[in-house]
Amino acid sequence: MSKDFPKKIKMTIDEDRYWDGLGRQEMDFHQVLGELVDNSISASGFDKDGDLLPFLIEITIQRIGAKIKIKVADQGTGMSIDDLEKNVLSPGGEGSTKGPLNEHGFGLKNALCMLSLGNRLPFKIQTRDKEALDKKLYYLVEGPFSSNMFINLDEESNWNTNLNHAKSERGTRVYIETSYDYFNTIYKRGRYFEEPLIIRLIEHLGVMYRGFLKNTSNKMWLRWQDLGDDEENPNISSQWKEHRIENIDIPYDIKGCGEREIEVSCYEGTSIVIYREGNLDTGKVENATKGFPYPLMIYYKGNIPTQGIDISVRGRIVKTKQLTEIWPERQRHSDYNHFVGELILDEKFKTVNNKIALDPHSPFWKVLIEKLNQEYYSPEKRTRVRTEREIKNKLKTLLEGAVSGSTVHIDRPVWTGSGVRIDIYHQKPSGLEIYEVKPDTAEPLDVYQLLMYWDGIVVDENKSPDLGRLVAKEAPDSVINMIDNINNRKDGLENNYKLEFKKISDFAI
Repeated sequence: MSKDFPKKIKMTIDEDRYWDGLGRQEMDFHQVLGELVDNSISASGFDKDGDLLPFLIEITIQRIGAKIKIKVADQGTGMSIDDLEKNVLSPGGEGSTKGPLNEHGFGLKNALCMLSLGNRLPFKIQTRDKEALDKKLYYLVEGPFSSNMFINLDEESNWNTNLNHAKSERGTRVYIETSYDYFNTIYKRGRYFEEPLIIRLIEHLGVMYRGFLKNTSNKMWLRWQDLGDDEENPNISSQWKEHRIENIDIPYDIKGCGEREIEVSCYEGTSIVIYREGNLDTGKVENATKGFPYPLMIYYKGNIPTQGIDISVRGRIVKTKQLTEIWPERQRHSDYNHFVGELILDEKFKTVNNKIALDPHSPFWKVLIEKLNQEYYSPEKRTRVRTEREIKNKLKTLLEGAVSGSTVHIDRPVWTGSGVRIDIYHQKPSGLEIYEVKPDTAEPLDVYQLLMYWDGIVVDENKSPDLGRLVAKEAPDSVINMIDNINNRKDGLENNYKLEFKKISDFAI
């Protein structure tokens, strides 16, 4: 062998290409924002039993022309000088405090490079750990990424700017600017800032973090402000709006979901996977009375694009709408539109380094896929459920045909100026019937909706309907009992309420 060998390889990084490349990932805005939220969750710390402490996270988003300004603030442990200097901002580096969602050491860098459009726009990180708090210091790092980055001190007056909830004296704030075009990847069918984009972001976050938000001690707030189109002269008087993000559970029908444990063993050990599956109740998805972000527009729509199950890893939803990806022989078809469920995985299952998918080469995942493709776990076809609009149209035809001289109005306004509309208003020669229609299982809220229609007619028309019908696939005892109790009362004209429940099948629809 020549004396010139072996030769040491010098590992160097072409900085511009590296950071630009890290910003080229197949990630939409909400997925990238999730990386910053993940860090804030992981920074909340642990109690003496090793359980994650409750978190409070505040996300602020401002639009000004073609720009979007973002801040993610938490009340966590903060970053130490040592971590800032040596770890969290270096490629693959991790902080010394690790939470359940710190897995790869690329999340923060991925997010900042993606949002800054390939490390081209500035960002700021403010942080205070216990040492900084004791010394009354505020640490500041400003980007873009480079080999000449420094840790500076910031002013106290900048710490809680525009925050309304996450205002403790310890934690981290990440500021970043991105383009409106990238923000639009939240929901590509909409272009307007608040409706639909902010509302759909609330939907994304409610699904992604439902495993954490089911614990009401964990709080996540989204605040937003539209500063107008003129970037040189922003409308600073524009009002802030806010919404607390709540968990969006899988909307199973009245039967709920079946749950099975699957033991997954390989040469790396054993994991117990929870598999839940059931039938979708689209009525819950379309229930606008629940407030933002209902009716849902992205998840659980009972159609081919949204059919399938979610995958949860360590409490975080990383994939949704999984069908052929798990069961290749079950091709997407309307027969599976109402198939929903969830795989709940532990820390033994790894994700890819941007957390938008599972590592397909994981031995645990390979064994799990083999088990799920056994007949016992394969999804069954679901009977197609008609949409609410289809049921209304069919009922209109049936009612007008059954009662000579009657007229049926769909979505007729009531409570003048309120925006409330009666699903079906059936004016007969001898009286009036009103209907509330749900394609799946009825809920108590649906009874209240029908009661609101009735009272609106009393106020608007000074008359009482003859009958109010709730029409749905089925109804639990709680709904039937509510109807019975209401029928013992009188309306504003001293007439008895007369409500009843009917199954969709009673009308041969």
